[in-house]
Amino acid sequence: MPSELPPNPATVLAEIRTFVAQWFRDGREDGLEADTPLVTSGIVDSAGVVEVVEFLERRFAVRLGDDDISLRNCNTLRGLSELVARRR
Repeated sequence: MPSELPPNPATVLAEIRTFVAQWFRDGREDGLEADTPLVTSGIVDSAGVVEVVEFLERRFAVRLGDDDISLRNCNTLRGLSELVARRR
């Protein structure tokens, strides 16, 4: 049985954007650009970061450690999608 190919970076970013919009912005994706600050702007709080990390682990079959959970990795959609790419 062939293994599933990993999603491309644009798809990963789009799926993370949709998740963040649904969980933290009542489904609104407007204004959620790749470099929109999520944590420092208050869109996602510290408990929300845990929700996002759990989503990434489930959806993209990655394991994220404590060292991965940083403002650099978790403050933007781009940072989150690059983290997924590094862990695949």
